Amino acid sequence: MSIFDWGWSSAWTERFSSHRLAGLAPARVVDGSRGVYELETDSGRVRGELAGRLEYAVDSPLELPVAGDWVAVTPTEPALIVHVVERQSLFTRVQEGGQRQALAANIDVAFLVRGLDGDWNPARLDRYLALAMEAGVQPVIVLNKRDLCAESAARHAVASALAPTVLLSGTLDDLAPLLGSFVKPGQTAALFGSSGVGKSTIVNALLREQTQAIGETVCQHTTTSRTLLRLPQGWLLLDMPGLRAVGIGGAVADAFADVAQLASSCRFSDCSHEGEPGCAVANAIAPERLANFRKLQREAAYQHRREDSSAARAEKERWKQIHAAMKKMPKKGR
Repeated sequence: MSIFDWGWSSAWTERFSSHRLAGLAPARVVDGSRGVYELETDSGRVRGELAGRLEYAVDSPLELPVAGDWVAVTPTEPALIVHVVERQSLFTRVQEGGQRQALAANIDVAFLVRGLDGDWNPARLDRYLALAMEAGVQPVIVLNKRDLCAESAARHAVASALAPTVLLSGTLDDLAPLLGSFVKPGQTAALFGSSGVGKSTIVNALLREQTQAIGETVCQHTTTSRTLLRLPQGWLLLDMPGLRAVGIGGAVADAFADVAQLASSCRFSDCSHEGEPGCAVANAIAPERLANFRKLQREAAYQHRREDSSAARAEKERWKQIHAAMKKMPKKGR
């Protein structure tokens, strides 16, 4: 097995060229936590750690490796991760304190899993769609546990209006053709969803074996780390832990394509869709969906202002340090 089995391609070869000239080898992060990583290389699975120059030189934790990343490593034991190769995509979420957390990198397709036995929440689905849109990744809504919901067809119709949607039962259906139709061989998909929606059951069905632990009493998803898996179907799947809080920082308009399309027909270009005459949105969109659109818009705008202020403070501090260092330099002629 080689790195080509883990999604390597000619495009990655080109991006990696400067690192190879420096004597480094490519590896893909398949698992990692607290600075210790499991890496797939041309020599097989190896253990990796962050090189000091990477760990302490980054401007943001978002620049550190996460599952799905391609990295440049030293030929040592353990391998030292020296660089993170330029990413194709990066999933992030905004945590309660306002900091962004990197979730996964280099994802081609995001399977947004919702359980129809009690997890149906269109407002929360909008949040997952915004995450995928901000990352620039194709979202696919996966409605699981169709056999446990009498309203599965109606909910499928609602979700299908938002993004490509597949209705399935992780315990009854053949999932390989249902989900594999959205992913090409060599591409990487990721499962996003709350705990208990059946992600582990889906993984086990695709692997054709019981590898992911499933809670026996309430069928809770027990994945605790992000793990990249190679499937028999020839594509890769990143199994994610259940997400409790899903804070967003942008791409709200992209997640509400129906609102954006109607807004172009409003009488006023700056229409807020809150009762203005000639508003095409307020008369066509369900009030609860429009309310959620406004809520996520406010949340994203607040996060944008907060990140702008944080960036401005960081830049100001950087220049203070530069000026302080310049004052300590000896002047010419002395």
